[in-house]
Amino acid sequence: MRKLTNKKIRWIIRQLNKNTPIKEIAAVMRVTERRIYQIQKQYRETGKPPELKRAGRKPKPIERKTEQIILNAYKTYKLSPIILEKLIERDYIIHIPHNTIYKVLLKHSLVEENMNKKKRRKWGSL
Repeated sequence: MRKLTNKKIRWIIRQLNKNTPIKEIAAVMRVTERRIYQIQKQYRETGKPPELKRAGRKPKPIERKTEQIILNAYKTYKLSPIILEKLIERDYIIHIPHNTIYKVLLKHSLVEENMNKKKRRKWGSL
């Protein structure tokens, strides 16, 4: 089984319009015939190729109250998100993850984004 992309789904629909056998399309794309039939059905019903949903959990919105607590703590201490996490927990008796603190500080441009930390880490033996 392979993961289909929007580009591959459009290709499948073009092949279906050319009357290419479904077994052949499934073999080329390395998916089941059942999946090709599903795509075909969705295309017939809506008239446009089915779009894939974004993978993963939807981001949870940050409450105004939480955001205000973070900004007040930053204004008071001017420290990094990891340390602010502990100070907020101590002062306000509320746990806010440092990733959430970092997002809020980024939104208000109080911290710089570190591009070195955005690189993909190597995995496995070197």
